[in-house]
Amino acid sequence: MKIKKQYLKLEVDHIEISIGLIRLTRPIPEHELFFFINKVNQFQFKRVSDILVKGEYFDYSFSRYQAYDRATKNCYSLISNKSILAVEKKVQNLLFSDESNIKYLLNLHEDVDYLLTNSDIFGDFSLILLPENFAFHIQEYPLSSEGELYQLIQYYE
Repeated sequence: MKIKKQYLKLEVDHIEISIGLIRLTRPIPEHELFFFINKVNQFQFKRVSDILVKGEYFDYSFSRYQAYDRATKNCYSLISNKSILAVEKKVQNLLFSDESNIKYLLNLHEDVDYLLTNSDIFGDFSLILLPENFAFHIQEYPLSSEGELYQLIQYYE
């Protein structure tokens, strides 16, 4: 009698991840915000290379900070939702162009200041402490693998 082998099929293309949305209570410079975030957490966020998004008329940069938590063995990334720099590649001749010098990673959530990602598929964002009076609670947001932002996060991870 032959033994039939069964393989476990993993559908990696259709995984949904959760990211955290961070909204600040008031505008604050990045260096000051991360000073206070690092002060209340045991792990330290450090500035790493920016995320670059190329458009037709502009190239955009989004600041990115990373920290590694040794207790949970997770790597956290904080990414600015609003572009910090836009380099113009060519002049726009169209009257109604959908591209401007400011870009948001989450277009429908312009009120979000930072996106929080986790190296773990089932991220627990409650372990990150935010300084009081600077930010609201972290809101979890599902991100489909079919979106452009999902592919961008996976590329820079």
